[in-house]
Amino acid sequence: MYNLLKILLPAVCVANLVSAQLLVDYQFDDDNGTAVQNGAANNGTSAASWNFGVGTVQAGNLNYGYTQYYKFTQVDSGTATGTIAQRKLTFANDLTTSDMTQYSFTVDFSKWDLRQNWDANSDSAPNKGIQIILDSTSAGSDNQAIIGFKTTGTNGFHAYSQGQGSSFTQAFGSDFDTDGAGTAVSTLARYEAAGGLMQINGDLSLGTWSAQAKTGEDGADWVALGSGTGLTTIDSIIFAAKTPAIGSWGGGDTGTIYSGDATAGGTAGDFMLIDSITLTAVPEPSSYALIAGMLAFASIMVRRRK
Repeated sequence: MYNLLKILLPAVCVANLVSAQLLVDYQFDDDNGTAVQNGAANNGTSAASWNFGVGTVQAGNLNYGYTQYYKFTQVDSGTATGTIAQRKLTFANDLTTSDMTQYSFTVDFSKWDLRQNWDANSDSAPNKGIQIILDSTSAGSDNQAIIGFKTTGTNGFHAYSQGQGSSFTQAFGSDFDTDGAGTAVSTLARYEAAGGLMQINGDLSLGTWSAQAKTGEDGADWVALGSGTGLTTIDSIIFAAKTPAIGSWGGGDTGTIYSGDATAGGTAGDFMLIDSITLTAVPEPSSYALIAGMLAFASIMVRRRK
């Protein structure tokens, strides 16, 4: 029996590891100040490259915005507003069903502050935050699955999703408040010391996907967002700032701020810190069937030995 287990257990582990392959794995553990472009560590197996630098690493996080000493000024510089500072991670070869069938894409935010506390005379505007897209451009298609966190109204906050075959769907901050047992954990707000997570789960063979989000609080529940269709390949992952006005993250109105220019070291503006980005080929039913078959075979052999 011992020899049988020595054979079966490695086989089970191999089958499970192969089916749960990490295709993209940015943990942002590079040295502080490292520009996140092609030199940043991607521990995933799929070759991909950034079209422009995304920002800099700070204590194991990607900074999107203005922390105290690390500045990604493109979020509100220039003359553009809306969805700007787009940064695209393009795969060397489109991901198709030959790479994976079912997948899970997760963006883990460690912290954010979108309150505009650096400006004494202006409140934080709505529609400020970040948007992430799984994009397919193969064969002339332009199908997308979109998720994002952003401010809303006078002082609100929400998560949202939209895309091909899906209408705009949102969950307000007050929806994120349980731990599975009905116990209050935390609502999502413009300042989150524990951050939050966004996730897209899909099936390339069917083209279907669904989105969800949760707070970074321990035990928090996933809150369902929208679902869509048409995503049968993945060409790239796109990040972009949601910027309602020039300077709204910290690059403007320097004459009325509390303690200095948020674009300079020493004063924090608004920011979102991303702890990790992962795209995983999840175990398929066939893998589970293989594992179950191996265990059943082991059970038969044990009974025969008895």
